[in-house]
Amino acid sequence: MTAILLFTLSLFGFGVSFYIFFKKKRGEKLVCLIGEDCNKVVNSSYNSMFGFPNEILGMGYYALVAFGAMLLQSGVSMIGPFPLRLLSLATSGTAALFSLYLIYIQAFVLKEWCEYCVATALTSCAIFAILALS
Repeated sequence: MTAILLFTLSLFGFGVSFYIFFKKKRGEKLVCLIGEDCNKVVNSSYNSMFGFPNEILGMGYYALVAFGAMLLQSGVSMIGPFPLRLLSLATSGTAALFSLYLIYIQAFVLKEWCEYCVATALTSCAIFAILALS
């Protein structure tokens, strides 16, 4: 059941991240219901890490979670010398902390909200919570 929930959340997170990527790539504005200007958030100087846009990092992360969920469902417990659970906790914990940092940036630096960004942040935190509690 945990693997199916993780896989579902990863599909959702990937879909939202891809939507942001798609809209930005086409130069289209995001319509945001909870903020005045989602585009201010997704086009800010905080929208990249190590030279990669956050939505691309998000797609990579959620793809990794989906792959890990499939491994978990198939009974794999090790990846090379490392336990899958430890790798999953470390990766999802890092993603959750980064997501909380980006929420802080929206609230206190940009003073602007993007519902898509909030959705992916909550998804990252949910994935970490599920892994930490399972």
